[in-house]
Amino acid sequence: MSSWSKKSLGNRWLRLLQTLSCFLGVSPSPLRKQQHRHLHLAWSLILLAWLWFVGTHLLLAKSQMQVLAIEKLLYLIEYPSNMIITAIFSLRVYRSAEFFRRQSLQQKNLISLLFEDSQKYFSQLGDYVRKLLLMVCSFHGLCVGIDICWLRFDWVQTLYSNCAHNLVGLMISLSLLQYVLDLRIIQQLHLQLNERLKKTIETYRSPLNGICIVSPEYDKVEWKLEQLRLTCITLDEMRLKLLDRFGPVLLVNFVNSLLSFCYELFNVFRIVEQAKWSEDFILFLYRLLWLLMHGSRIWAVLLANARIAEQKCQLCLLLNKFETDDTRLERTVNRFLLQLQANGGNPSTVCGVADLDTLALGGFVSALSAIVIFLIQIDLGNKSLMGYSF
Repeated sequence: MSSWSKKSLGNRWLRLLQTLSCFLGVSPSPLRKQQHRHLHLAWSLILLAWLWFVGTHLLLAKSQMQVLAIEKLLYLIEYPSNMIITAIFSLRVYRSAEFFRRQSLQQKNLISLLFEDSQKYFSQLGDYVRKLLLMVCSFHGLCVGIDICWLRFDWVQTLYSNCAHNLVGLMISLSLLQYVLDLRIIQQLHLQLNERLKKTIETYRSPLNGICIVSPEYDKVEWKLEQLRLTCITLDEMRLKLLDRFGPVLLVNFVNSLLSFCYELFNVFRIVEQAKWSEDFILFLYRLLWLLMHGSRIWAVLLANARIAEQKCQLCLLLNKFETDDTRLERTVNRFLLQLQANGGNPSTVCGVADLDTLALGGFVSALSAIVIFLIQIDLGNKSLMGYSF
């Protein structure tokens, strides 16, 4: 991940993800020397130029398909969208090493503040990265194998197809994986902050009536609450900075994945409806994998943000359980609650368009259903005009 500290990079899986992402141009160069950054930029530009050349070549070649205009549009729009997404990730999002270094420093300070054993935490994070990285690499490796079989081992076409589809797909998947891992760190910090608050409440609660009544302890409790409040503010700022940086490319990715998901779902329906899934099993399997990939890209980002929102709701519940007979301490708790309501009252949105919450899936499903039904109606009408009987 682009924002790991040196301590976290001691885990080999974290290093492997950063190295692979850096090689594909979707992670800042870990080397600080200016000439190394220039070399990394030059390599990224060469890789993007090749991908744009291959994508444009296939776009022009497949624009001659004899299919309905709406089908052709939904199929071909993935090529320019992928080119735009990879360019934004490589040349804008992950090009500023200074931004991710500041994020890394904030993460390191907060982890050392909230976690008693930070090394154990990074070890657990490395295990999580291992599962996701193996899943992503295995998925795209399987897609490469299916692509080779579908093109009947034509190595020239296979090279172009895999570069335009699977190499680009791997770059986008790794970019989103790093963003999701940044959000997971923030979510884990929120979880640990809730644990600290729970311990504070239990430590200073009276066994008689559950109210903090020992006056010499008021200053300690107030100081701890203020530290937790400032930590929560820092976490919100980190999340907003990430959203500002990733927002435009996330919006393009959502639109691209939604349209591609609709087109692939329509094709899967058509293969099943015509009972050709056994004849074109490789193509059928490829489309199912592409459905899984685009659906996962949307779901992973929404789920990561939803988990942060859940931890903030849990924090509000804990603060509401806090009882005290001290007016000053009560004002501190109320200030904390008002801050949470001000920052968490409205869900985070991508460029003010799409809510980053799993509740937004209802909107995605509605749009998906409308587009797929429209494609099915167009296909059935076209068959009727051509004289098909049902």
